[in-house]
Amino acid sequence: MLFFTLTISCPLSIFAEQKTYKIAGESLLPPFSYENDQGKLSGLNIELMNKVAKENGVHFTYIPMEMPDAERALKNGEIDAIAGITYSTDKDREFDFSIPYFTMSNSLVLPATNQNKVKGIADIRDLHVVLENNSPVLSTLLNMRNTDLTLTTNQYSGLLTLIQDRADVFIGNKWTTSFFLKKWNQEQNYVIRDEVIEPADYTIAVKEGNHQLLSMINKSLTDLKAKGEVNILIDAWLRPQNEDVIAKLKQFIYFLVFFISIGVLIVFIIYIWNQRLKKAVNAQTSKLRLLNEDLKRQRQSNADSNAFKEQILNNIDTGIITFGLDRTISSCNKRALEILEITNPIDFNLEDSPIFTKLFENNPFKQLSQQGDGATYHILETNDEGERKVIYYSMHKMFDSMKNEIGYLLSINDETEKKKLEQKLITQEKLHALGQLVAGVAHEIRNPLTSIKTFIDLLPSKYDRPQFREVLMEHLPVEVNRLNMIVTDLIEYARPRPPNIQSCSANELTSLLAFLQVTMNKNNIEFEQNIESDLTFFIDPQQIRQVLLNLLLNAVQAVEKSSEKKIKIIMEKENGEMGRILIIDTGKGMSQEEINHIFEPFYTSKEKGVGLGLTLSYNLIKENKGDIYVSSIPAQGTKFTVVLPLFIEKKVEATQD
Repeated sequence: MLFFTLTISCPLSIFAEQKTYKIAGESLLPPFSYENDQGKLSGLNIELMNKVAKENGVHFTYIPMEMPDAERALKNGEIDAIAGITYSTDKDREFDFSIPYFTMSNSLVLPATNQNKVKGIADIRDLHVVLENNSPVLSTLLNMRNTDLTLTTNQYSGLLTLIQDRADVFIGNKWTTSFFLKKWNQEQNYVIRDEVIEPADYTIAVKEGNHQLLSMINKSLTDLKAKGEVNILIDAWLRPQNEDVIAKLKQFIYFLVFFISIGVLIVFIIYIWNQRLKKAVNAQTSKLRLLNEDLKRQRQSNADSNAFKEQILNNIDTGIITFGLDRTISSCNKRALEILEITNPIDFNLEDSPIFTKLFENNPFKQLSQQGDGATYHILETNDEGERKVIYYSMHKMFDSMKNEIGYLLSINDETEKKKLEQKLITQEKLHALGQLVAGVAHEIRNPLTSIKTFIDLLPSKYDRPQFREVLMEHLPVEVNRLNMIVTDLIEYARPRPPNIQSCSANELTSLLAFLQVTMNKNNIEFEQNIESDLTFFIDPQQIRQVLLNLLLNAVQAVEKSSEKKIKIIMEKENGEMGRILIIDTGKGMSQEEINHIFEPFYTSKEKGVGLGLTLSYNLIKENKGDIYVSSIPAQGTKFTVVLPLFIEKKVEATQD
């Protein structure tokens, strides 16, 4: 390794007494430290050290070294200091550092062809990056996964790796990079990003415990900074101005003075013109003042209006959430937070709500585009306590005054309590109907029980007679099956189950009608049945029996106070695919207004009714792909027509396939 000696100018008598220090400097870090054409170390760091030596009357011998070698030599006491080293807390445990005289930072260097792909350090993931082994940014890159790193001993080797297309990005200081790119005529082919990466103090390092040398260097640096000589050195080495730049600057100043002169002339003309306009401006000022006061009043009015609207939105029972066109949430009222079970109204995140997350699993934006504005859907949620929640929501598009689409509005309603009440009232309605069946069931059970009791009473005295045993074996199972059928029908009515569509004959469908015969006989009601024997429906028998029972019970109540008490049920074919059931009574009838609302929930004309019987019947008929119609004349009677699908074997086979 070559040793280069720089002698500080001084008399020979003094030189003989000068103390000599060995100073290491990098040979490939221009303009901070590098070997010039004469093979000697030069640069900002070397010139600064010369000034320190001159101020203290000492002699520095400069030794070119790679930074790892210099650090190792300083630890071993082979050298006294390193001119130009980046401070780090790790190295601070090994060396003593002077006060900083510069801030060293790294930049991204990449081919000009890739400048649109890499804007900052976050974009270098998955790229091949080359940098110096002791760079401060190394620890940051090691924490970035999927980053391919190549480490070099100096910045010259790293930049050369990039120039030779063996890496995608080089990380190093921009001053050294600019020096070599200019030297290699590559300035147009590569881009240096302005982003500052891992800035650090640039200092002089001495061996730990060498307080005398450290104190001498710190004092000199402090004095040089105070005199402004450090800044002069930095400007001279890092911001050189060649003659072309100076010529361009002079030309720029010339044009600047020219345009300033023109600007002054224009300003003078404007001043003259301004004086003429001043009177007109003063005249308009009073008008503007009035307009400004009016604007203030309008702003206050708008503020009051917005506050009023906000109070309305926060006190309605519907949750409102608005979205921008990018589907980000722009506003949310108080009721929406309550429905979504968000307890913190100030700092909240809607994604934390399980209900909100479940709602958006159905993608209401997509449903809105497919089905149009105002399409309504509902979802069911289960919260942490296991309670069933019913949420109705609708998504709408929002438009500005020019009819341009500006976003979306989501309205949500918690129907949980309402549904619970509806279910409770439906149960009450059904129990009420069930209570009216008790009398008929008791009568139907009494007949087979009477027959069974008669056989049991005769059993001791006539058991040995073959003819009696034959009669017993013939009639007793029939009566038991009859009892079982009555109990089974009653249980199926009282305990609902999932829909079970199957074939059901008209006679099977009317098995429960016998239960009403007692009620009709008690009220002297004439009950007529006209049923086609070969009629078979494709329905859920239990559900349709419930419908018929509700309609017949309504008919019984309708004719109770009529002079002519007559109810008629007809089952017949309507066409090849549908059959119909007609229930006709001679009761009090209904007005057109009552007919218009008859299937609405909770609408009733009865004193003790809840208004859910016909609503339930309507829903059950729809579930069985049927329909129901009503016609009525006040004081003459009412006719209900239930249309249901018939059992067709080919249709059933196709459905099963």
